[in-house]
Amino acid sequence: MRRVAIVGVGITPRTRAYLSQADRKSWKEYVADAAYDAIANVKRGLHPKDIQYVVVNYHGEASVEAGGIGPVVSDLLGLHPVGVTQLCANCTGAGVSAHEAYGLVASGLYDRVLVVGFDKRWDLLNFADKRAIGGDVDYDFHNGFDHMHLQTLLQAMDFKKYGVRTVIETLVTFRLQLFWYGNRNPNAAVYGVPCPVASKKELMDIWELEPGSGRINPEFWKKIPMNYPVEGASAFIVVPADEAKAYTDQPVYMDGVSYKCNNHLLSSQMYYPVPALAKYDAADFAAPHLAVDEAYRMAKVKPQDIDFSEIFESHVSSIIPTLQATQVPAEGKAAQFIIDGGIAIDGRLPSGTDGGRGLFGMTSGSNESDGIYEAVVQMRGEAGARQVPKADVSVIVGMQGEMASSAAIVLRRS
Repeated sequence: MRRVAIVGVGITPRTRAYLSQADRKSWKEYVADAAYDAIANVKRGLHPKDIQYVVVNYHGEASVEAGGIGPVVSDLLGLHPVGVTQLCANCTGAGVSAHEAYGLVASGLYDRVLVVGFDKRWDLLNFADKRAIGGDVDYDFHNGFDHMHLQTLLQAMDFKKYGVRTVIETLVTFRLQLFWYGNRNPNAAVYGVPCPVASKKELMDIWELEPGSGRINPEFWKKIPMNYPVEGASAFIVVPADEAKAYTDQPVYMDGVSYKCNNHLLSSQMYYPVPALAKYDAADFAAPHLAVDEAYRMAKVKPQDIDFSEIFESHVSSIIPTLQATQVPAEGKAAQFIIDGGIAIDGRLPSGTDGGRGLFGMTSGSNESDGIYEAVVQMRGEAGARQVPKADVSVIVGMQGEMASSAAIVLRRS
């Protein structure tokens, strides 16, 4: 198997100004803009016609006006007769695309593969239904079960496991840190947006309705920085590592990839009789733990080698397990790790450095390629005011649907 490198990355902004055009933009424009941004990002020696294969992904076929989009993508990129694999894996889809592209290049089948993750918000479906198709719809969506119910159940599990105040403080610390990163990212949804609170203390002073009650004040939810569901695309180009320097002086090497599945249904996650899953409960999310572990083994790295991470977080119930999966926080200590400043730019593991999925902008189909884009920017030393001090090794951790699957990617600068 050949070593694989990323030589170009591209992205569409998620800023308010850019997304003010969203109702007038087709998904095709996002795909083309991100793809050609990635091609232009390759410093030398790559013409669009040099692309030999494309892997594209998005949230799900019900969410845009076309299925079977392979030929459409080949056409809109001007790449006929290049083949296009399309796939749908919700918020971890671009990680699955990275997994597939890695295999295509590492095997020697192709030498230049373009990956594009994209999404529209809710062209055909309302937002709740779009979220809900990321599940086992025969058993959940058709019975009125949505991601919001899922998050409520998982949050209750976290409250029991860590304590209500700890979970709330974890969420506040994480969200404010990501706002800090996003405010320094010209592509982020919160770039130039004033933070709605002055300090962590402001939120922690009002979170509880009555001292000791454990009941959350509705005003707390109104004040905490919200997640931004947005739309757009990001892309990257992979080539054999021994050819990478022909295209760029700063290749980034994809040394570990893994994709693992569990079940969309929480009840099945808790009782599914598979030995590899036995040690995890539903709130742990087995898939990212197993995917990261395999990606680390493949890349021959240990947790102490990881300098920064881009993890999936839609709510506190996904922040804790995906960060824990990196194995950098001590076992069972991810929440306290966040509270203690571990994900800050000067912390042990800067995380969500583009603003994270919530404050950069949550785009489902491009969530993980957005993370890959940010990791490459950091490894090239191009992140400006949010540049982490050490960026030699990174892990990107994704999450799908109702916490059912996860793709993990380990990147190295050399």
